[in-house]
Amino acid sequence: MKRVLVLGSGGREHAIGWAFAQSGFQVDFYPGNPGTARCGRNVKIESWETLKEYDLVIPGSEEFLAMGVADGRPNVFGPDKKGALLEASKSFAKSFMIKYGVPTARYETVTNEESLLKALENFTPPFVLKLDGLAQGKGVVIAQEKRFAYDIGMKMLRGEFVKGVGGKLVIEEFLEGKELSAISIIQGRRFALLPFTRDYKRAFTGNLGPNTGGMGSYGPVQIDDKLKAKVEDIFARTLSGLEQEGISYRGFLYAGLMLVDDDPYVLEFNVRLGDPETEAIVYMAPELFVENVLKAFNGEPFDEYFPNQYAVDVVIASEGYPESPKKGQEIHVQPGGFYFFAGVSESNGKFYVSGGRVLHAMGRGSTLETAREEAYRNVSRVRFEGMFFRTDIASL
Repeated sequence: MKRVLVLGSGGREHAIGWAFAQSGFQVDFYPGNPGTARCGRNVKIESWETLKEYDLVIPGSEEFLAMGVADGRPNVFGPDKKGALLEASKSFAKSFMIKYGVPTARYETVTNEESLLKALENFTPPFVLKLDGLAQGKGVVIAQEKRFAYDIGMKMLRGEFVKGVGGKLVIEEFLEGKELSAISIIQGRRFALLPFTRDYKRAFTGNLGPNTGGMGSYGPVQIDDKLKAKVEDIFARTLSGLEQEGISYRGFLYAGLMLVDDDPYVLEFNVRLGDPETEAIVYMAPELFVENVLKAFNGEPFDEYFPNQYAVDVVIASEGYPESPKKGQEIHVQPGGFYFFAGVSESNGKFYVSGGRVLHAMGRGSTLETAREEAYRNVSRVRFEGMFFRTDIASL
């Protein structure tokens, strides 16, 4: 195996491709970004037929899987369109979890104003509202007041909250606890947990502000054997359920968990690697990540691995993110840091802001504190108008 294609253009895809490049593979990216061009090639793909030229294709983003890029293509490491429904439809995922005994919050599916009003009567604040379809990490709102929940819910139903995504939403019980990201490599009923990580969804320091796609992450997060067994049971139940539904699943499966009194509940499933969790997972031990992905892809025995380093990812975002990030500012980066690129464009050798999450400043070390210090040193090397970041990644 020599040629690898990574589909996507964010920090997650940069991290995946960088790891494979570190292991000696020729890596192409579609569409990629200026960072991916520094560890591989950014290519244009006019037709999915081109994918058969590659030994291994890894879809980074859920959109590719939801549109069926893995269907009938054995070189694509990801679930088919049916398996992708675990992420592409929140209502499907919730009904699936209830059916197969996967612990999750109580919920109701809403399709119109009448059912929205009725559902709001059946829950107490804070209200959790989730768009049913793919919303690029922007489809979840936690509303403290019923009137606000109603207004947001109506916008969601009309497709006005996230443009083009509407018609159905899920309202669920609010769970309070600590979040944990659990991601597995999957091949049928076999799975192996990747190092546990924790990410930070709220935009601002102190868990304030709107939900985002993620403002940073760190790992490995240490958990005890009792909790780990409960997490493994969640994956085992999920894969058994998928098999019973006639879905042959392979690739990655992400379970966003809320720990309530040491019991894990699934907040959401993603059918691909998380972002920004991937950046931390890959940076901890790139060679072990690549080794185990290849084993799973080739149908060989694979297992969880235990990195001997910590990694911290601090997202540097642009003013206005996540609602309406400012774009076009020139980015100045002092030499010496390590970054995975996300919302960055390049023109005449200069970098410019092109999205909300701009750069992932990375740190690595034998202790969490040394990794954190390095990540924030790398943040200090970056400057552009309107940049912001959380100051409490890996310390809260």
